[in-house]
Amino acid sequence: MFCRVFHSLNPSLLQAMEEIKRQFQADRQMDAFDFILIALSSRYPVWDVNETVWQVFDTKQFAAFHATDAFNNEEIVHHGVTALFIKFERQGRIECFVQEGVSENKKEVLEKTARYLKERENAFHIIIAGHCKAQTAFFIEKLAQYDIPIKNLLGGISSGEKVSDALLTYQFYNGEVVQDGFMILTFHHVKMATSVALGFESVGVQYTVSKAKGYRIYRVDDNQSFAYTIERLSRGIENFKPEYLWYTPIVVLDESSENFLTLRTFKEQTDEWVEFFGPVKEGQKIRLSYGEKENLLSADAKSATALAAQLPEPDLLFNFSCIARQYVLEEMQTEENRIYRNFLHAPLFGFFTFGEIGHDPSRRSLQYYNETSLLTGMTEL
Repeated sequence: MFCRVFHSLNPSLLQAMEEIKRQFQADRQMDAFDFILIALSSRYPVWDVNETVWQVFDTKQFAAFHATDAFNNEEIVHHGVTALFIKFERQGRIECFVQEGVSENKKEVLEKTARYLKERENAFHIIIAGHCKAQTAFFIEKLAQYDIPIKNLLGGISSGEKVSDALLTYQFYNGEVVQDGFMILTFHHVKMATSVALGFESVGVQYTVSKAKGYRIYRVDDNQSFAYTIERLSRGIENFKPEYLWYTPIVVLDESSENFLTLRTFKEQTDEWVEFFGPVKEGQKIRLSYGEKENLLSADAKSATALAAQLPEPDLLFNFSCIARQYVLEEMQTEENRIYRNFLHAPLFGFFTFGEIGHDPSRRSLQYYNETSLLTGMTEL
């Protein structure tokens, strides 16, 4: 498998695609492609995406999705178009599965998705989903209850902006604009490896969630207000913003209270509740955590080392990294991908997400993450 990544910041969608085409044509090492995967800003006209790609590249072998920030190797592309070109050298191929209706909690969508994954359990799957009115996390939780392959499914939630009443986190495939669903890119005849980078250390008291609903925690332990507990953290901070709490996401622990399960990023708080960017449940054990950029990058290095042990010479790297992790990394945002590239020496594509999807560190369950970096490498068999 041979891969190249190119990008353009041109505000015109047509001109951006044409610029990327010229970059591709000027590359002396790649003169053809089998598939293009495109990350593009939501500032471009939604209904022009499919037609523009057809017009410029004369192919329908592509998929696209919204991403505020995408990765071209070490570079972060902000509000532009980033395109990954893939050319298979042996029997590799990409299949695409698209579904709508996630926010409607349609059982048939769950069943179709589970059946699709089971029938392709030897392939590798990348899921790129929309925000879907904050229902995607619940969809992933329900999907995990089916007997589906866990170790070879990974992905993220498209990142975009709100325009009128719509949050533009769409996907594009085969002429369709997927507004309330997801696409799964299935890679056949590849070997893959994945790893999860954290870098946040749990600190302080352990709490048991006693009252929660959806993404909100109301009470912990013996009817203690969690909103009051968090309010104390922000006292005395001038011009406090919720984003400041992105340095201290909560760690959700497993039933033994010893092992990490997932992270949850703070979104909003009132006098009654604290809301996160992912589901929380009554009975869960949680702790506050703290992350410094140096610790996050150290976790990235460990993740890259672990992946290199499984797959020393990948053809391609994907990084699905939380947009809140980008905030915590501050001026060192590009260091994460530089570390991955230095360890693994392969083209890298990906984006800052609204949430990450992958197995837990024990590889026993499928999780919806916040503030993690999910790294995967693959090579064609």
